[in-house]
Amino acid sequence: MRYAWLAIAIFAARFVATAIAYPARDGDLAWQRWLGATILRAHAIPSALGPETFSAVGAPWVPQEWAFSIAASLAGSGAGWAAFAGCVALAATAALALSAVRAERLGASPRANLLCTVFAGFALFESFGVRAQVAVWPMLALFLFFLDFDSPLAYAAIAVAALWSNFHASAMLAPIVAAAAAAGTLFDEGARSPNVRRRAIVAAGCALAICCNPFGVRLPLYALSLFSSTFKSAISEWKPTDLGDTSFLYGALPLLLIALVYFAGPSARRARDTIVLVAFAYLLLGAARNVALFGIVALPLVAVALTRGVPFFARDAAAERAVPRAARILLPAFSLVLAVVVAIGLVRNQERGEDALASHAMASIATLPGERRIFCADFAWCGLAIGAPRERVFLDGRADPFPADVWDDFLAIARIHHDWLARLDARGVNTVVTQTDSGLDDALARTRGWQRSYADAHYRVWVRAPATLTARTIVSCSLPFSYVATIDGWFVPSSRGEESDTISSPGATSAPSSSSPDLPSTATCIFGS
Repeated sequence: MRYAWLAIAIFAARFVATAIAYPARDGDLAWQRWLGATILRAHAIPSALGPETFSAVGAPWVPQEWAFSIAASLAGSGAGWAAFAGCVALAATAALALSAVRAERLGASPRANLLCTVFAGFALFESFGVRAQVAVWPMLALFLFFLDFDSPLAYAAIAVAALWSNFHASAMLAPIVAAAAAAGTLFDEGARSPNVRRRAIVAAGCALAICCNPFGVRLPLYALSLFSSTFKSAISEWKPTDLGDTSFLYGALPLLLIALVYFAGPSARRARDTIVLVAFAYLLLGAARNVALFGIVALPLVAVALTRGVPFFARDAAAERAVPRAARILLPAFSLVLAVVVAIGLVRNQERGEDALASHAMASIATLPGERRIFCADFAWCGLAIGAPRERVFLDGRADPFPADVWDDFLAIARIHHDWLARLDARGVNTVVTQTDSGLDDALARTRGWQRSYADAHYRVWVRAPATLTARTIVSCSLPFSYVATIDGWFVPSSRGEESDTISSPGATSAPSSSSPDLPSTATCIFGS
């Protein structure tokens, strides 16, 4: 374990520096802090989407991150937020440390423990951030730690599951893992073993424990519904894992390959460990967001496999006791220096100042007149508008409660399907946030009726031009420059001028052309029937 601590210290520096130096880079944080503030103000947890969205008001919602959201809201900003972000980083570190402790307890050698801790640390990289799912990583590790005990201490896993369910719906894994462990113990020890009955009781207790939250049975039902949700195809971390994911390639994949070699051999370990590992391997390959979970689960099991199956990693009590004094000093010193170098490198990284959430573009919307009905090309950006006055979003990072028809429209518009503009109009969207030079950005630039209100090197905000047609169709207007009203409501220059009744057209604008000046508040126009 002493070698594993050296790696853990380096990963801890990386996690803390990332959490504090890159504040609020996760799009969910904005709406989660709003949720926390809403709960504190109303003394109640919302059960449906409200007027902060215009596409799905009243849709049922299970805000599973309610406890995390309250903590995020109370953290505020400045030193408070740095402390909160640091605590989330320490949660990731604790998950890694607990898994390494579990490996040592199961009999892993220091060398095997070190190697697997490094792999597991890399497996946590891609999913790490100031996020609710990261805050529960140590709960998974602690749950597995207690579940290993062949004594009444195993019942402590039930309490961990109850706490877990108040922070994230992934607590649904607790009764499933406990049941898998009970089934494996049945194969290993037979039906009469007290460990079989004990783990079966833990599984049943966990099934009840995950309902010990404000949502009751709705939480596990919600978690089960995610397996059939259609929106997952639009979210990168829900897509099947592939070699393009560095955490999988350098972290989970080596652990998986070692596990395949060992557990397929004649010296395979307990069926209990095999069943649990296979279950998490299935989750690993099904979605990229499960890479970190697999790393936490696999670390101790694979470390023990290496210890028992590879002579180089075998335990040598004499060699472990005979570590030179110089090494006992130099190795921790080297680890500390490397940890500091990693932290400084992250703090000084140029990416720290990048606007990953279109925050400046989103902030510019507050200066626009009237109610803004906002469509974000990346729905995570719209989380920044939740709770803002006069701003309502089409879709945001809450994702799960939005109905299938909203997701269908979102994908059709974002991917520029043939009917994208009709869907945009049907939803009454009047503000669109895009990435510069993206497909949707180019499409809006070519579409009459939309004009740019904000632009920077990376993002643009497009707004629908004010309506210019009255209840009666305007055929033409007599002005210093003549105009004709088009079918979509724009006044465009015409080669002729005619006289007719004078009407008031406040807010009327010309077509988006530098040669077409805005119409005055009073214009002389011809009406059609």
